[in-house]
Amino acid sequence: MRRRTYLAGGASVLAGIAVSGVVSQPSGNERLLEAAREPPDTGEGSSNTEMIRPGTDHETPLYEIDAPNDGPTAMIFGGVHGDERSGIEAAHEISDWRPDAGTLVVVPETNRVAVENDERRGADGDLNRQFPADREPRSELAAGIWDAVETHEPDVVLDLHRSLGVYGLHREFVGQAIFHSPDARGERLADRLNEDAVPWYLPFHRFTARESSLTGPLLFQHAARELEASAYIFETTEFLLDHSTMVELSRLAAAHVLELHGLLERGGGA
Repeated sequence: MRRRTYLAGGASVLAGIAVSGVVSQPSGNERLLEAAREPPDTGEGSSNTEMIRPGTDHETPLYEIDAPNDGPTAMIFGGVHGDERSGIEAAHEISDWRPDAGTLVVVPETNRVAVENDERRGADGDLNRQFPADREPRSELAAGIWDAVETHEPDVVLDLHRSLGVYGLHREFVGQAIFHSPDARGERLADRLNEDAVPWYLPFHRFTARESSLTGPLLFQHAARELEASAYIFETTEFLLDHSTMVELSRLAAAHVLELHGLLERGGGA
């Protein structure tokens, strides 16, 4: 009860300063997002859609977009938790992006049943706790997701989430944080988002990067552990941020990750 009261109290204090948590978007971000949405100058590339767990209640589409130029493979997930709508919406948009190099693989509704029910957990519990170290995935859905990951062998993995509070400010919540594998570029990602997307009047919403242990049961940890991928879990927050802002932060995080790992080139001479 005290935590809920604190969250509500904090919102009332800052609401007059941050109207619905609107985040400004400088021209550098606009150029980056334009680069993501437009086909590269060297050609269209190709795209393909396949199904994970076809013919089951968990059937969900996976989108593969190949650039005309060679490069790394990045895999982006939304909807591992079905009620975290910002990551789902951002991932749906990202499935229409066109990388400049490499391959972009997107699963917007990873836990389809949980997404349809607008619930965090699915039929087998919390999907993001079903990828333990040194063991097989704990459910048929988790096994199907992992089969797709192994098939595409990503060099980079990004899992989009949202929390209810802010990491370091509210106990038990992890919003505005980027947890990453040791070889990933979490600090650079946080710096870019703080510089380009977090306004001065939301100081508590500056992103924090934290290197993660790879011993846990989360999907991004499993990808880093088993495939040596540079892996990230991105957490925005509902605290003082409206839905459109959370979506915008999620898509910007994805665009920056793709640029940092060589799949995107920022246009306009940034």
